[in-house]
Amino acid sequence: MKKTAITCILGALALSFLAPSCSDTGAEHLSASFEAATASAKYRLQNSAREYGTEEDILYSESINVLMPVKLFGADVKGLRDSIVKLAFDTAGCSLPDAIDAYVARTVSQYGYKVCDADSLPTDGTSPDGFTNITGAVVNLTPEILVYCVTTDEYRPRAAHGLSTNYYLNFDINGSRVLTFAEIFDSAKTDSLAAAIQTQADALEQVLGPTTITALPAGNNFMLSPSGEIVFVYQPYEVASFAQGAIRVSFYPYELSQFMTPAGAEFFNVSDLTQQ
Repeated sequence: MKKTAITCILGALALSFLAPSCSDTGAEHLSASFEAATASAKYRLQNSAREYGTEEDILYSESINVLMPVKLFGADVKGLRDSIVKLAFDTAGCSLPDAIDAYVARTVSQYGYKVCDADSLPTDGTSPDGFTNITGAVVNLTPEILVYCVTTDEYRPRAAHGLSTNYYLNFDINGSRVLTFAEIFDSAKTDSLAAAIQTQADALEQVLGPTTITALPAGNNFMLSPSGEIVFVYQPYEVASFAQGAIRVSFYPYELSQFMTPAGAEFFNVSDLTQQ
């Protein structure tokens, strides 16, 4: 397969809290900066027209727009950047442009066709027959917590509909660490936690619709909301019909204290509740 023509373009974004003066030596600890990595590719799957019943070979496109932290209130962001690359592109130990290039090559190869050189494609604005779009964005940011979401939108050629998924990373800025599910919740209580999520979903059935929750979300997917809630996020089809979309079930931390590890209870300041 010819290497797809793709270029990773970086831009910059800076944010500040409390607007310190330029002479303030603590300015770095009160500001955040990000780089935006964008990339796109479009190609034809050679000799695919017969299988798909089309006049021309299938046209497929990929688009990537990922916001990467550079500075974050004085925290060490290397682990966060590595986690974002892993979550978005299922790749570790390489640079962001290399991870993007490898992901694009891997995605198109799943169809089993050779691809034509991107430079030979028409420029008439023809809509693709299928696509994969990846977006990485910050959805919650305070001087203590950053919550990051990787969204993948995919449409396979001639499929009935596309599919969109959202997976989250929760970063403790003061501790310079990604908060993992295993750090927060007791692995011995996951069945009971899943049952509690179903009970909460049942109480919200008029809003969420009917659900069948027998396990934790795929990938232990959760986020910390701006209002301080712990939100478990199930992807479309995971526990409900496609029409219901993603299922989000929220709790305040104190409501889940009995399922937490000592470290998790301490982080959410509910340690006293776990001892009752």
